[in-house]
Amino acid sequence: MKKYTFDTREEVVNFLDKHNFKYYIPRVEEYMSNIKDELKYYYVELSDSDEVECCSIISITRGMEIKEDFFDINKVDEFKDTAYNKEYREKKYKKGIEEGYF
Repeated sequence: MKKYTFDTREEVVNFLDKHNFKYYIPRVEEYMSNIKDELKYYYVELSDSDEVECCSIISITRGMEIKEDFFDINKVDEFKDTAYNKEYREKKYKKGIEEGYF
């Protein structure tokens, strides 16, 4: 298992593109808007064969690490029509901007 962290969405998007990741990669504010945190970063786990297994956004709040998964290889079927659907998630994010959520 290989583990990586990234400070920005752009960094994680570029990394995941190189691994043919075809799912939606959220912006930090989509997952962390209700948490008052000290640090945010992206976390990615690859298998030994370089397959993406898990992707998360991490927040450190009062010394506790809070992990919000946005991809889990074991739950693809469960979320394929919503969380992992790029078109659906982009529309939802744009609607959130228009309505002032982000």
